[in-house]
Amino acid sequence: MKADSLAARGLVPTLPAALMLLLGLWRLDRGMWWDESTTYEVATRDLPDLFRLLHTTDTVHGLYYALLHGLLPPGAGDAVMLRLPSLLGMAAAAAGTAAIGRKLAGPAVGLTAGLVLAAMPLASRYAQEGRSYALVTATVVCATLLLLRALDRPTTGRWTGYAALVVLGTFLHLFVCLAVCAHGASLLAMRGPRRILCRWLYAALPGVVGAAVFSVYVRRQAAQVSWLRRPTWGTVRGLVVEFAGPTITMTVVTVAIAVCGVWLTGPVAGASRIRALALPWLLLPPGTLLVISLIQPLYNHRYVLYSLPALALLVAGGLNAMTHKLAAMPSQLSRRWRAVPNGLLTAMLGASMSAALFVGQLPTHLWLRSVESRSDDQTAVARLLGEHGRVGDAVVFVPGTKRGVEYVYRREFAGLNDVLEKLSPMKSATLTGTEAPAVKVRPLLHGQHRVWLIERTVRRPDRTPTSTVKRTTLRNDFRLVREETVWGLTVGLYVRKP
Repeated sequence: MKADSLAARGLVPTLPAALMLLLGLWRLDRGMWWDESTTYEVATRDLPDLFRLLHTTDTVHGLYYALLHGLLPPGAGDAVMLRLPSLLGMAAAAAGTAAIGRKLAGPAVGLTAGLVLAAMPLASRYAQEGRSYALVTATVVCATLLLLRALDRPTTGRWTGYAALVVLGTFLHLFVCLAVCAHGASLLAMRGPRRILCRWLYAALPGVVGAAVFSVYVRRQAAQVSWLRRPTWGTVRGLVVEFAGPTITMTVVTVAIAVCGVWLTGPVAGASRIRALALPWLLLPPGTLLVISLIQPLYNHRYVLYSLPALALLVAGGLNAMTHKLAAMPSQLSRRWRAVPNGLLTAMLGASMSAALFVGQLPTHLWLRSVESRSDDQTAVARLLGEHGRVGDAVVFVPGTKRGVEYVYRREFAGLNDVLEKLSPMKSATLTGTEAPAVKVRPLLHGQHRVWLIERTVRRPDRTPTSTVKRTTLRNDFRLVREETVWGLTVGLYVRKP
C-alpha cells in the first residue's frame, strides 16, 4: 500500500475514529453524575436565563452550554444525547491524530497514533463525559493538523481556518492558549522560515488576544476553582499515571516507548518532526499550568487533556523507531524482519500495541463504564423518586446546593414539593438556586406528612447550620420508614410522627 494512496488516506483516520466510537458507545447510557447534571440543567435553560447565569458564574463554559442548548430535550435527563458531542469530539481527535501522524511520518505511524489514542482509558473517560474537554481536545487536534497543512502550502484559507479554530478552542476552554504557545515552540524547533513564523503569529493573535480579554472577564469568578490546591510532586506523578496508565505496568511501557520516540531518531523518516511537534504539545501546557498553580492554583489534568494526542504520537514514533532498529540488527531475526516492509511492520506493531493497551487496561475500561467511576449517581435517585414518590410529598436536599437533579429529571420529580427552595436556579441566575435559612426549616416542614431526604454521602457530611437543622428536624419530628443507598447518595423517606 503506497503512502499516498487513497486507501491509506481513507483508512488511516477512519479506523481509529471507528474504534473510538465503538469504545465510546459501550455503556454510554450509564447514570449521570453531579457535574453532568449541572451541564444538562444549565444547557436546557431558556437563553435569557442562560445568559443571566453566564454574567455571574460559569462563563468559561458558556460556549459549550450554548452549543448543547438546541440538542438536549429540557427535563428529560437524556444521558446519551448529553454525551454524544463528547463522543464525536474524541472520535474526531483520534482521526485527527492519525492524520497528523500520517503527515509527519507516513500512514503506518499515523494509524498507530490514532489507535493508541483510542485505546487509552483517559480518552474513553472523556468521550463518555458530558463536559467540554473532549470537544476541546478535538479542536486542538484539528488546529494542529491545519497548522501542518499551512506549513506545507501556506494559503490564506488555511491560516484563516487555523485562526478560527484557535479562537473557537479558546472560548471553549481558556487554557487552549497554552496549546497555541506549544505550536510556536514547535515552529521554532522545526526551524521554519521567518515568514512562516510571522504568518503563524498573525493567525494566533486573535486567539491570544481573545484569551487575554476573556481571562480578565472571568477572573472575578475565580471562586469557582477555589477547590483546587497547589501542586506537589505527587501531582506531577499523578499526571503521568493518568496519561500513560493508570496501571504501573502500562505506565512504564507507554513512557518507555515514548522515550524511544524521542531518542531513537537516526535515519527514521519523520522522527525529528514528530519530536518537534509532540514534545512541546505534551510538556508545555501541563508544565506551564503546574508552575502557575504554585502561585494561583488552576491545575487539573482534564484542563490539559488536549495534550494526550501528543503522547500517542510519541508512542507511534517510538514503535516506528524500534522497528527500524530491529530491521538494522545483523542477525537471523533481523533478516526475517527485513522481509516485511517497514510500514507494514510498524502498522502491525501499532495494532498490537493498541490491543495490548486495551487488554492490559480492560479492568480500568470496565470501571470507567460503571457509576462507581464518578462521585455519585443522580439518575438512580431520580428513578427511585419516580417509582416511590407520591404527589404532594416534600423533598429536601443535603446540602441544599445539590438540587439541580429535580430540573434535569422533571417527570420523576413531578408532583413533589421542594419546600425549602426560595428561588430556583433559573430565577436566581445561579447553579444551585437559593433556599430558606436554618430558622425557617422547621416551620416549613411542619405541615408536611411525607418528606424525602436526598443526602450526598461521597464526601464528609455537610455540617452547615441549615443542613444540621434539616437532619435534627427530621429525626425529632418524623420517623424514617425507608432508606436506600445509591452510589454517593442516600435517599430516605420520613413520615411525620403521630
